[in-house]
Amino acid sequence: MSDGRRRRAELHRAMAAQHSLIAATLGVTAAFQDVISAARDGDARDIAAHPDLAYLDVQMDGFYGEVS
Repeated sequence: MSDGRRRRAELHRAMAAQHSLIAATLGVTAAFQDVISAARDGDARDIAAHPDLAYLDVQMDGFYGEVS
């Protein structure tokens, strides 16, 4: 195999590996967003279920401002 073909083959393999990495990163990003959303929902339910925590949450929002 000539040097040109060998280099093109190496470049092709490197680009394929890069594309695989990008696809995996996008999948992990979506999974982390789902975990964060579930944690926020769980926290909101816990705070709503406990009056003392709900009152503390209102106090914290008043002091620090509401975080979105």
